[in-house]
Amino acid sequence: MLIVIEGIDGSGKSTQAKILFDRLSKMSCKVALLAEPTNSIYGIKIREKLASGEYTAEELYELFVKDRELNAANIRRLLSRGYIVILDRYYISTIAYQGAQGIPIERILRDHKNFPQPDIVIILDIDPRKALSRLKKKKDTFEAQRFLEKVRAIYLEVPRILAHLNSLIKVVDADRNPIEVSEEIWEIVREKIHCRK
Repeated sequence: MLIVIEGIDGSGKSTQAKILFDRLSKMSCKVALLAEPTNSIYGIKIREKLASGEYTAEELYELFVKDRELNAANIRRLLSRGYIVILDRYYISTIAYQGAQGIPIERILRDHKNFPQPDIVIILDIDPRKALSRLKKKKDTFEAQRFLEKVRAIYLEVPRILAHLNSLIKVVDADRNPIEVSEEIWEIVREKIHCRK
């Protein structure tokens, strides 16, 4: 099973992915926690470009696809061995972020049609102003807020964009205590988990 946790920066994705991983680790489940970008040469380049701010949307998109190709091989290997894979960001982030930067969503969908498809997608939804206030670097600028508003709008369109996955996509209110959010995620996930406690 592939469980993807998505959302804008500051929505609590990494926190919730770790809480779910820890919970499943205490059960008799084989579980792996992965994140994108990865630590591959492409993932490192992505982080460098994001930190410097010196990149084009096209450059960043191509790096994400290359990084994801490597990660997809790892995901397939883990799934074939019976693991539950929890993924902190996946191609849905590319739809939202690179879509907001001008990469056509139709192209993103076409380029990702052969990647492993998720069994559950959790989208953590939060107002960009509140999300920015949570970030350690506090990039709380009008420009950053406007961009995250575009990204959030695309995330909320994902159930329509990925109509074939519609029933697997759940939007969760992330503007709450992390424990409350984790309990809602657990209610979504637990019915589909088939391992003994």
